[in-house]
Amino acid sequence: MSGIMRKKDTGEAGNAGEFGSVPRREANVEVATSVDESVRAGAALIERFGFDVRNADPVEFDERAAEAGKALATTQSRLRSRFDELHRAVGDRRSPRDGWGKTDEQVLMAAGDWVILADGGAASEATGSQIRGPLHDVQVAQAEVDRAREQVDGLEEAFRIRGGWNRAFLVANGNGHVHSSMGCSTCRPTTQYAWLTDYSGADEDAIVTAAGHRACTSCYPSAPVGDATSLPTKMHTPDELDAQRERERRDAWAKLTPAEKRTQKRAEKLAAAVSKDGKPLRFEEDLGDAGKVREVISTERDAELVWKRGLGDAINLERTAGETLPEFAESRRNQELRTAWRARMRPVIARALAEKHGTTALEEKNRLDAVTRAYYVEKHPKLAEQFESDADEDYLNQ
Repeated sequence: MSGIMRKKDTGEAGNAGEFGSVPRREANVEVATSVDESVRAGAALIERFGFDVRNADPVEFDERAAEAGKALATTQSRLRSRFDELHRAVGDRRSPRDGWGKTDEQVLMAAGDWVILADGGAASEATGSQIRGPLHDVQVAQAEVDRAREQVDGLEEAFRIRGGWNRAFLVANGNGHVHSSMGCSTCRPTTQYAWLTDYSGADEDAIVTAAGHRACTSCYPSAPVGDATSLPTKMHTPDELDAQRERERRDAWAKLTPAEKRTQKRAEKLAAAVSKDGKPLRFEEDLGDAGKVREVISTERDAELVWKRGLGDAINLERTAGETLPEFAESRRNQELRTAWRARMRPVIARALAEKHGTTALEEKNRLDAVTRAYYVEKHPKLAEQFESDADEDYLNQ
């Protein structure tokens, strides 16, 4: 089952379960007419979509389509953030009630004009410098949206060419119904759905039976009318499944004896610990003018957070190199000392995790770097562009 998505984020119009709104002239998915052409077309489709859209089974196809939809929503959210930065850069004001004073299109045009004026000497270079960065970020984010939209449109076009199949979308609230598309007339553009890709390609009877009382009678005319007692459902949202697992966990815990509870708590604490023996890692150092610093890392989660923070500090120092005013020079030196201290901590963290997991310090470094990079790509893309990990030498033979 896929995660939560909104119809308005994907442009899905609900045409017999189709995904995405496609200007047909833009979604170019070719159908081959010979064996050689088929082989070439298959290779091209795999390169573009990551799989052959012509013969993938409905479940795999829709899992990929759901991923494409989430990727599109992510890029759209990033573009919104970049436009907000551009609005501020050109001096636009936003009110809690009415939003920004100018439209995105107006701000984009104004920013372009200001940059042209600054390049030609008709406006100050300070103004040009203030606007160029946010304008470039908007352009990059827009290109990402366009690429993500092309994937969504291409997959919907392939779905249409193949003739389509039954799909199931569960409205993500406590009493949500199951729909055949995200375009049911009983829903709104802002409605959130869980795309139940496990049921993609199933016949209507199977979907209706699994949906129980949740089956939308508009989408599935054969669906009977009932309640949770007479027509129990097998379809649940991710939040409902999480709540169910939590209830099961509490029920199982209540049945344990006091001795069993103590044993389980010790096992859970050891499993979460940063070290093999469950002991925390303690770091303390006198950095002179930067003061005494101290860090205690008890769990693997703590280790991930410290890793992210340390590399984030290094990125920020790199980004602001040469920009420090004289009155802030001492503060920057202190930041550099603390950043270097965190860098010295990382090989120790990696060695402790390697001992616990039966891996190497270098493998743990690469894993934590990947987690950190993914975090910055999602949350702080501009910082991710300057991500730089430690040299491997500090982690070899550890």
